[in-house]
Amino acid sequence: MTQQRIQGMLWLLLAFCLVGVLTLAVDLLYVYWPYPHGARGIKALQANLHTETAWIERLADTRSQEVIGGISDTLYKVLFGWTGLDEMMRRAADPRPLSPLNEIMRSFMTGMWGFLQTAKIGLQLYSQRLGVLVLALPLMLVVALAAGADGLMTWYLRRSAAEPESGFIYHRAKRGLVFAVMTLWIIYLVPPVPLDPRWVMGPFLLVAGLSIRIAVANFKKYL
Repeated sequence: MTQQRIQGMLWLLLAFCLVGVLTLAVDLLYVYWPYPHGARGIKALQANLHTETAWIERLADTRSQEVIGGISDTLYKVLFGWTGLDEMMRRAADPRPLSPLNEIMRSFMTGMWGFLQTAKIGLQLYSQRLGVLVLALPLMLVVALAAGADGLMTWYLRRSAAEPESGFIYHRAKRGLVFAVMTLWIIYLVPPVPLDPRWVMGPFLLVAGLSIRIAVANFKKYL
């Protein structure tokens, strides 16, 4: 059982990393794809970030904004600070002459500038949305407890009345919960366009609550 849980957590972590890679790919496609009216460009992605940041600032209090900012700073430090990308980008932007080796590095960074800027802005948007999901965890827990309690009452009544069981419904409901989580990650974390979290979290909480309620109500084993 413990090994299965560890494997489940590893698969969840792998899925989360894949969502991050998919987000970067979609951001690059958004910036560089030749649309009929020209490429959207990095400025459009930056404008989308500013628009969504303004929405979140209107919805969140000061404490919540600090949490989101802390998550954003931590991810940036890990991916750009610890890897040295931030320092190399600063040196590449400095017009002062450098040593021959550093000039080669500057040329390389200049060639990759658009990619790095897209990754930097995309990371800010991604980490900001990740912070919103972290702040929404208590609400998710409340919905899960309420749905679980209602499902547990239904399970007890079904057991008391000796009604038929359905393992098919139970397992499909569990998969529905996993599907809801993955859908939330893809729909909310991946798109490079501004998204209001209220329009995303509502349907997810509804689907997740129904999945938990149905799964608990059709649990086959005795508690």
